[in-house]
Amino acid sequence: MSAAREAIREALAEVRVVDPHCHLRPHKPTADNLADIVLYHHVWIELVSAGMDQFAVTRAGLPHELVEPQMEPLERVRRALPYFPRTENTAAGLMLRWLLRDLYGIERLTEANLEQVASLVEERGRQAGWQEELLRGRCGIEASITVERGTPCGAAVHLASEGIPVNLADGKRSPGQVLAAMEQRLGREIRSAADFRSLLAKVVREELPDGCRFVGVWPLPYLTPLGASEAAATRALRRAREGHPLGPEELGGFSYYALISLLEELRATPVRTVQVIVGAEVLPPHRSITHWSGSFTGAMGRIANAHEEFRFNLSSASDAYTQDIAILAKHIPNVSVAGYWWHTFYPFYIRKSLETRLDMVPGNKVIAYFSDAYHAEWCYPKLRLVKEIAADVLAERVERGWYSLDLALDLVQRLFCDNAREIYGL
Repeated sequence: MSAAREAIREALAEVRVVDPHCHLRPHKPTADNLADIVLYHHVWIELVSAGMDQFAVTRAGLPHELVEPQMEPLERVRRALPYFPRTENTAAGLMLRWLLRDLYGIERLTEANLEQVASLVEERGRQAGWQEELLRGRCGIEASITVERGTPCGAAVHLASEGIPVNLADGKRSPGQVLAAMEQRLGREIRSAADFRSLLAKVVREELPDGCRFVGVWPLPYLTPLGASEAAATRALRRAREGHPLGPEELGGFSYYALISLLEELRATPVRTVQVIVGAEVLPPHRSITHWSGSFTGAMGRIANAHEEFRFNLSSASDAYTQDIAILAKHIPNVSVAGYWWHTFYPFYIRKSLETRLDMVPGNKVIAYFSDAYHAEWCYPKLRLVKEIAADVLAERVERGWYSLDLALDLVQRLFCDNAREIYGL
C-alpha cells in the first residue's frame, strides 16, 4: 500500500461523520430484534425477488418498515433463511455479512445458530451503551438527522420532516386516491389551488418538529414550469376528483406549483434547507423502479434560481441523473449534492457518482454519505462501503498526480463531516 493510500485510509477511519438522512427512531436508534436487521427492506425485496413468498415474513406482504409484521421476529427470520444464499452476490448481501460478522462475530446465519444470534441481537439492543458504541464508536457518526417522529434520545439525534404532499399521483395511487388522502389530512375537501395551499400551510404549521433541520420532498421527475399556474393546479385537482388520468405535463406542472407554494410557506419558518430526492417510483405491492424525465433538471434549476435564500441538497435513485444533478450543483450556488439513494447505493454507482461530483462540483458542496437506515446497525456497513470506495477514488487521484495528499485529506473531512454541518446548520 502506498503512503498516500495509507494516509487516506487512516483519515477516513478517524473522521467524524454527519449522517444527514436516516430513518432511525429518535428515542431508540438501534434494533430490537434480529428481524429488524436481516429483513431490512433492501434485503427483503431481494429475498422476494429470489423466490421467497411475498407474504412469508409479514402478513400484509409488505416490508416491516411499512406495516406491523404480525409475526414473531424469530419465525420471520427462520422462514427467510433458505433464501439468503441466493442474494449473497449482491451489495446488500455483502453489507449484511459485514454487519453480522463485524458487529456480532457471526460468519453465517444458519438454523443451528439462529436462536443464539437472535438472543445476542436482542441483548445488545437492550444495553444502554450499545447505541453510543455503535454510532459514535464503530461508525464515528457525530450527528444523525432522522425524518422519523419522536423525542431524540440525545443531542446527537436531530429531527427533520419529509412526506409533505407535492405530487398528485404516485406509482401506487391514482390522482383521485392521492387527492382523497390529502383531503383526509386537511380535514375538508380540496377543490382549488387555494385549498391545496391551505393543506401545505397546515402541514408546515403543525407537523415540522422543533429545530427541524430540513424539509424533504420527492417531486415527480416530470417537474416542469409549464402549466404550473394557480388555474392549472385547480384544473388538475378538479380532473383528479372526477377520476380522469393526468398526463406527465399536468402532473409535473402541479408538482412545480406545489413546490413553489411550499417554499412560500417555509419563508415564515426558520427552515432554509430543502432535501430533494428524485428518481424512484414504487409500484404495487411494493416494487420500486427507477424513474427519470428530462424536464426535472431545468425545472429544479429554475426553482433554485428563484429562491436563493434556500439551500437545495439533491440526491437521486436513478443513475440517469448522475450528471444532471452534478451540473446543477456546479452552476447554481444554492444547490449541493448528497449520497446515493436507493437504486444508486451499489459500488459501481457510488464510485461513478463520487467521481462525477469531484470532477464537477466545488468541494464544499458534496456530501459523500447518508445512511437512509432504519436501524443504527445498518449505518455501519453502508458507511464502510462508501469509505472503501472513497479511499480508492482519492488515492488514485493522488497517485496520478491529480490531487495533492493535503487536498485529498481535506476532502475526507469535507465530504464526510464539514459540508453536511454547514448545509444542514449543525
